[in-house]
Amino acid sequence: MIHLYPANKMENLLLLLNKISQLSPLGVFNQEVIVVQNAGMQHWLNLAIAQERGISMNMRYALPAQFLWKLIRSLASDEKVPEQSPYSREVLCWRIHALLALDSVVEDDDFSQATHYWRGENTTDEEDNNTVNDSKHAQLKRYQLATQLADLYEQYLIFRPQWLDNWQQGNFELDGLEKISASEHKWQGKLWRLLIAQLPYNPVELMHDAIANIQDKKELIPPRISFFGLNTMAPMWLNFINALSEHVEVHFFHLNPCFSYWGDVVTEKYALNKLSQWSDGVLPEELDVHSYVGNPLLANLGQQGREFISMLQDYSTIDVELFEQAKSAQAISNNNDVTSVLHQLQNDILELSDARSPDDEAITPKAVQHDDSIVITSCHSALREVQALHDYLLHQFNQDKSLTPKDILVMCPQIEQYAPYVNAVFTRGWQDIAGEVPPLPCSIADRSAKDSDPLVAAFTELLTLPDSRFGVSQLLSFLRLPAMANNFSINGEDLAKISAWLEQATVHWGLDLTHKQSLLGQQANASFTWQQGLSRLLRGFAYADSEQIYQQQLLLSNVEGSDSILLGQLMLFIEQLHYFSENLQRSRTAIQWQTFLLEQLSHLFSRVDADNVSNENSLMVIEQAIAGLVEHCHHAHFEDDISLLIVVDYLSQHFSQGDASKQFMVGQVTFCSMLPMRSIPFKVIAVLGLNDGEFPRQRQALGFDLMSLSKAKLGDRSRRGDDRYLFLEAIISSRNSLYLSYQGRNIKNNNEKQPSLVVKELMEYLAQGYGWQFSEEQLTSDNNNDDTNAESNQSGIYQLAMQAFSPNNYRGTWPSFDANWLALGQSSNSDNDESMGEGSTLAIESLAVTPEQTVEVSLSCQQLIRFYQHPAKMFAQQQLNLYFENHDVLLEDVEPFSVNHLQSYLLRQDLLSAALTGTIESPSNKDGSEQVITRAHLSGKFPDLPTTTNLFKDYQLDVQQFSEEISKVNCENPELIDCNLVLDIDGTEVDGPSAQKIRVSLNTKLAVKNNLLVHYRSSSAKAKDKFVMYFQQLVVQVWQDQAIANETNITDDNQRLQQVTETIGLYFNTKAQKVEQFNVANIADAKSKLINLVKMFFKGQQQVLLLNGELADQVFTKKRGQLVEMTQARFEGLWIGDMSTRGLSDDDYLSYFWPECPQYHNHQADIEFIYQDLYQVVAKQAAKKASKTTAKPSKEAK
Repeated sequence: MIHLYPANKMENLLLLLNKISQLSPLGVFNQEVIVVQNAGMQHWLNLAIAQERGISMNMRYALPAQFLWKLIRSLASDEKVPEQSPYSREVLCWRIHALLALDSVVEDDDFSQATHYWRGENTTDEEDNNTVNDSKHAQLKRYQLATQLADLYEQYLIFRPQWLDNWQQGNFELDGLEKISASEHKWQGKLWRLLIAQLPYNPVELMHDAIANIQDKKELIPPRISFFGLNTMAPMWLNFINALSEHVEVHFFHLNPCFSYWGDVVTEKYALNKLSQWSDGVLPEELDVHSYVGNPLLANLGQQGREFISMLQDYSTIDVELFEQAKSAQAISNNNDVTSVLHQLQNDILELSDARSPDDEAITPKAVQHDDSIVITSCHSALREVQALHDYLLHQFNQDKSLTPKDILVMCPQIEQYAPYVNAVFTRGWQDIAGEVPPLPCSIADRSAKDSDPLVAAFTELLTLPDSRFGVSQLLSFLRLPAMANNFSINGEDLAKISAWLEQATVHWGLDLTHKQSLLGQQANASFTWQQGLSRLLRGFAYADSEQIYQQQLLLSNVEGSDSILLGQLMLFIEQLHYFSENLQRSRTAIQWQTFLLEQLSHLFSRVDADNVSNENSLMVIEQAIAGLVEHCHHAHFEDDISLLIVVDYLSQHFSQGDASKQFMVGQVTFCSMLPMRSIPFKVIAVLGLNDGEFPRQRQALGFDLMSLSKAKLGDRSRRGDDRYLFLEAIISSRNSLYLSYQGRNIKNNNEKQPSLVVKELMEYLAQGYGWQFSEEQLTSDNNNDDTNAESNQSGIYQLAMQAFSPNNYRGTWPSFDANWLALGQSSNSDNDESMGEGSTLAIESLAVTPEQTVEVSLSCQQLIRFYQHPAKMFAQQQLNLYFENHDVLLEDVEPFSVNHLQSYLLRQDLLSAALTGTIESPSNKDGSEQVITRAHLSGKFPDLPTTTNLFKDYQLDVQQFSEEISKVNCENPELIDCNLVLDIDGTEVDGPSAQKIRVSLNTKLAVKNNLLVHYRSSSAKAKDKFVMYFQQLVVQVWQDQAIANETNITDDNQRLQQVTETIGLYFNTKAQKVEQFNVANIADAKSKLINLVKMFFKGQQQVLLLNGELADQVFTKKRGQLVEMTQARFEGLWIGDMSTRGLSDDDYLSYFWPECPQYHNHQADIEFIYQDLYQVVAKQAAKKASKTTAKPSKEAK
């Protein structure tokens, strides 16, 4: 007789379990057998029993399937029954995989549906059939089909054993399958008969034998068996357990949310459908809808539990009930009857009552109660869900001093979707939030090894090497793994050095020529491969101190001295991966795969990394998975060779399964997936990700799943039913608070999104039974500053602001604690055009002096030039230490197919230097332009295409034309001369240093030849080029004036500077195919203009300035000799850009300081103050020289 212990609280079930153990203790050598559904429940039981008794010992926990199989095996008469069931899905898939490949099965027309799937449709030609049959992809499809069939047969064994009996007897007509003819599923029956003929250990038949032998082998059965926390079980297993209960004690401790009989409770939809069938249309009183439904939440969510309780009641049982009304600890201690909405809701379910009032009655006082025991939060993204939960929990700790992190459970439908955000929000440095905020330690359970363990993920990726291109970024990512890096004696600094080598050697993909050709399926060369890149480095180390050409290779001299050891380690790493990749392609038996993979594990991964951190756990996960493959094949008597594709599929599936035994309830806030039959009580339970279409989760049935095509029977399980009952268990397991969260707004357009159906059902019950209002007027705008709207919880749903820095995020019921986001939000609100003006200053320590002093400042002209190229960038980097450039750029796996603009410019510059001077000692120029071209070809920085040769010829023609123009004005190869001058600036006119006088020392080097300051570049003139010419002309004029006034010593350099008359700039416009010449001379009032530039520089160190040369180019654009007015509309066009032109807002620094387009008139004065004279002077001089400059006719278009 089965002893049933129903209770609505898991703690009470534990109390009953302990009382039974105390009142009826087992023998000293007998273990207490407790059957649980998962490791999480086992862990909670162990902790709770230890806390109650002081120690938990001599306990034996088991999973239902494993426990019952072992018991059946020990009771069955046949001693040859294997330890692991040959009909478990893990073993069964290998047996089916072998049977499907038999010629008798392939040639059987009844199996044509299955055969066509894994072999393909075109199976008419016998020779082609054999090829397809032997292909590795066909084997993979056969294995995947076998895996699905194994899962189906396991379900048939548990829920449709009568079908298997019919098939075994040769009867292929199955009851309940009217939707499909017997001929369509006959192949499944015939496959089952083959399995039975192969190993006649049918679990159903063995169970019958075991039942028959119970009396004779009673000593093999544990004296007491307790089933704890199960809410569903197949009828077949219940029959066996009932048979056991006739001979030993069998105790069922199960959660029952309601103490009343609710076996006949139906949903409102079902009840209304039935009532609508009354012919007279009159509804008798005894058929009131509420009498059918009882409690709507219990009716809608509790179907699975209701069926399980109904099945238990079909057996002879002894019931010991222990139900308890929900009441808060505060209410109990204060001896009052005030309960929260959550507790009233739990009591409604417990009493099978409906808080909803009939339509013709007024709402009772109870119905208007509203508190925060149930919280429903709507967010825009998963990240905001986690951030909102973090703030909510901090407030819970403030309100309840007895609350500890271990009292909190957070569940998600898929924990992998939330794990990165949990790590970002909960496990970051606590100094990032606020000093007074305590840490919230958390653990994430149920994570798969593939997603949580980088070593396991890397091993899985290594198995795909035979199909890999051996991309440089992929292989470097392997070396970033500490276990692999330490195995090859490579550290972080070494990895940075290796990355620089590979970038210089232009390694992109492909091991060598052979590997590259095998992937392309055509002729190729060794360019961009590892072999060529490493060869260039190795030969460069051996033969060259600088870049040299040897045997059609451009040798690199990057490797020096002891770095050769590092290069050797890198080559060993590549060689090891090459060996691993080649040997992976051979099929092996399971045992051979185990030997090979374990050997490679030891060659690739270190068991201890450089920081002395052990990798044993990660390697053990891999070793156990490989051992599982061998074990399952052994039990299936599968000794055929297995292809790599099947091994990868098997291991990937194994590594993708969540591990419930780790990180669950370790004394911290527990994050986990939503798993059935783990309804453990917590003070606070939060459920994230309750989105429409994502929860309840649904499993797409296979086309040949006969159970999905038949009528459901009592005891059948479904993923949807499990999730609905899981949500009900979450409601009744929450002791103080229930927090529900979903993504209720689209993050792109703010459109409303619906919550999960189970949440909507709860919302409807709260609205109709407790007066909660779920209006659509929620907080939806981050710009809404109405404090009353922030209290959106009063409307039923707490609508979170989209951004963490929104002001609304710091108002309302649960304002955020994150001070950094608040500071950013305040900064963002103040970042308008006016705040970027006089009031936004930043002190410079080096210039902090008293007003009476004279401050001396030394500046290089290059500093000022760099400032005027991008004032906002310099301000961000020097004053805010803010760098947007990504210096750690990943190497690209794709070879260049188009010419990089920078590389093109550098090549033209090298060609120009070679054309102007054939004897310069630099490597790029000493051998002439042909050597430059050869080096460019061999450098790997240009596309390996026939068109590249033609492009280089065009470059040579351009450079030849340009060099001739430079030679005409006799300004090639100018000499660099030092130039130093001093400027005295009135400190009261400067926004920076607080002093009466500022003495600025300017120093630079000027390129001088033939009384000219010379600038030339093989590119069209940019705004920065014009500024450099203008600025250096100012410098040389001021220096000349000071030299005359101060009677500077006459040296050769000084004499050449004094003779400079103008600045000349020569540039080659590649689009127009002509030379552009600019001349700047005799700038009026040069000293005051240079001082103004320095003053603006000081101002730019105190506040960010919108000065931009490209913008100035547009401001001073002329059409028909007249300036084009810069209107706000035109400025906004420049700011945004278009499909062909990059906008100013595309600059990271400008978009940071001005998230929105600024008002041009606020910056117009500075722009005109700096650039107006520059463009007038440059334009005037350019016009003066225009008639003297004649470009050669354009050559043919490229």
